[in-house]
Amino acid sequence: MKGEPDVSFQRRAAQALAVTGAVTLAVSGPAVAAAADSSTWAETSTGAVSVMSVAQPTPSVTWAAGAKVVTPDDGTVAFTPTLYERDLGKGGTWRQLPLAGADAWNSRINDIATNPDGSAFFVGDQGAGDQGVLVGRYAAGSWKLTADRTLPAGTVSGSLLSVSSVSGQDAWAVGQGYTRDTFAQVPVVQHWDGRQWRSVRIPGSDDWGLYQVDEVAPDDVWVAGTDYATGQSLAVHWDGQRWKRTATPAFPDSSVLFDIAARTPSDVWAVGWSRDTDKQRPAGLALHWNGTSWAQVPLPAGTFALQALTLRPRGGLAVVGGNDDAAVGLAWSPAAGWSSLGLPENDPQLPLGVSSVVSSGAHLTVGAWHYVSSDGGDSFASGAVLTR
Repeated sequence: MKGEPDVSFQRRAAQALAVTGAVTLAVSGPAVAAAADSSTWAETSTGAVSVMSVAQPTPSVTWAAGAKVVTPDDGTVAFTPTLYERDLGKGGTWRQLPLAGADAWNSRINDIATNPDGSAFFVGDQGAGDQGVLVGRYAAGSWKLTADRTLPAGTVSGSLLSVSSVSGQDAWAVGQGYTRDTFAQVPVVQHWDGRQWRSVRIPGSDDWGLYQVDEVAPDDVWVAGTDYATGQSLAVHWDGQRWKRTATPAFPDSSVLFDIAARTPSDVWAVGWSRDTDKQRPAGLALHWNGTSWAQVPLPAGTFALQALTLRPRGGLAVVGGNDDAAVGLAWSPAAGWSSLGLPENDPQLPLGVSSVVSSGAHLTVGAWHYVSSDGGDSFASGAVLTR
């Protein structure tokens, strides 16, 4: 799983809604973040629910999804898939949406994808026995929970970490699992054709970790992640006929991409982290595709690992990430470069972690949680949704 099997959650990437606009990039020289945006963040607690993904089905409606963290007396950790909605046309308060059958699943909601036709998908984790992987489909105003049982034969502990779609008839999901006998890692790619999910194999992907997918059109699909054989990031493109790996910048030690979002065929962004030396504190990584090649976009000095991005109007974007000592939130525009989003850090005893971000015009929503740090790692304390 991309998330740890206990409550030390790895930051999740979130699928963003693409918006139109042109962009001109300057990708050389030092980057400096401008002063924090003066807008005020509002924080809504979700209690025992860790928010993994946020999505914007309409300009006035926002979804925040994740899992209620359940810790029985035996010390194990279990999850109940949970979804919230905020409708500005109905008062703007967050409310939990009913998910019939959710109690039967020990799963998170790892990602949500929304479509212009009003349909949507979410993806989660593999259940016990032959239960399959949790998949939610939204149509006619309600969610239906189903099971995808078409993962590669013998896959256990599987998770679909990302989903992207252009309609209710065409969706892609990616993630990973393990082989039953050897517990070797298995990359998972699934395609929905409007009737069923089926497993797809990307040639040469045996040693890959797949974290994010972005479907712009049926013949324009991006997948991002890492190549375990080399330790380097990867970005792979589907043109409707074949998969092609595109060369990403290499680093002396390692790198990974957690999120990818395309505005046009010549304007694609990806974020993650890189290391130049073993055990170095991961440095934030931002890449841009111009239709021909990937280039690294300089980030403000000291930027920590990035986990998610969302495209914004007029060629802009917002990125979030971080863990160890602070959350990271940055905005970028062609005219002004990088500026801080000014994410709140209001309780040093319960630091803020951020997993996902989505944009609707000038408004942003961030999926987050608070955690307790110790020598044994970060432990989940409570979930949150940040809006402004």
